[in-house]
Amino acid sequence: MGRIMFTSFIFFVALASISCSAESDDNSTLLEERQIPNDNPCNCYFKESCGCICSRPISWAQFQILPQNFQPCRGFTLALRGGQFHSFPADYFYRVGHVKDFVLDVSRIGFQYLNDPDGESSPYNGVTFDVSAYLRMHEVSVSRRWNWGAMYWLAPTTANAYCEIQVVQSTVPVLNADFGRICQGMVTVVNIISSGLYSIENYAFAPFTKLTELDLSSNRIQDMRRSYFSYPARDLQIINLSYNNIRELPPDMFTQMPSLQSINLRGNPITNVDQRTFRPIFRTVEIIGLESQIPLQSNATHQ
Repeated sequence: MGRIMFTSFIFFVALASISCSAESDDNSTLLEERQIPNDNPCNCYFKESCGCICSRPISWAQFQILPQNFQPCRGFTLALRGGQFHSFPADYFYRVGHVKDFVLDVSRIGFQYLNDPDGESSPYNGVTFDVSAYLRMHEVSVSRRWNWGAMYWLAPTTANAYCEIQVVQSTVPVLNADFGRICQGMVTVVNIISSGLYSIENYAFAPFTKLTELDLSSNRIQDMRRSYFSYPARDLQIINLSYNNIRELPPDMFTQMPSLQSINLRGNPITNVDQRTFRPIFRTVEIIGLESQIPLQSNATHQ
């Protein structure tokens, strides 16, 4: 009898070691680790840093129970790698509460809506961060609407807190004005790359008064306007518009951007170079992709 109990104990220890497969390191020794049932490939960890890492696609049912493992900690991370979901449900991140850093890393996911359009509260209701929020979406498709406005409730608690957004190889044909509500406007970096973007609503970036970098490269944008940005765009340093369908830019495009350092226009069919657009910045800003526009360069050089 004792031998049977000992054998059973060894079996359950081995089973537990297989179920909890994430590795600890010096920076985040795991106090506890769970694997969601029903062969869900999500490992959730807890200590100073906490969160859930899903290394393979999960079902809608598994996605819905995942927040049972969320809790406040120094740095929270949710990483998803595959799945088909309706949306992030209302109050999805509520248990996260107050953190220093918040990371949402989503890849190869299909949504109908990014966030629940019918919920009485945002998925980010109750979530606050002191230092940073990092939102990364890679190969994400949204069939109905990217309703960004719900991310307003991913709330910074300090004046120096910032949010960075990276959307790559996803499907974002239109960027609506509610994009500017993310993190209550405390956004410093926006990268929307190779995502089929062709239309931007007025004031989409206007609430981002601390924006330092904008990369919209490899999309289908035809029209760029100064009204997309804040007045002034005091901290904006880098604008990458390379490999779009831009043919011309308005004369006021780069006005009230005192920190601007680099503009990349390579790969655009710009046929009408209005010197009023570039002359005020030509001596102080690196302009990539207009090297063949000799009249502009010569004119600026001899002034």
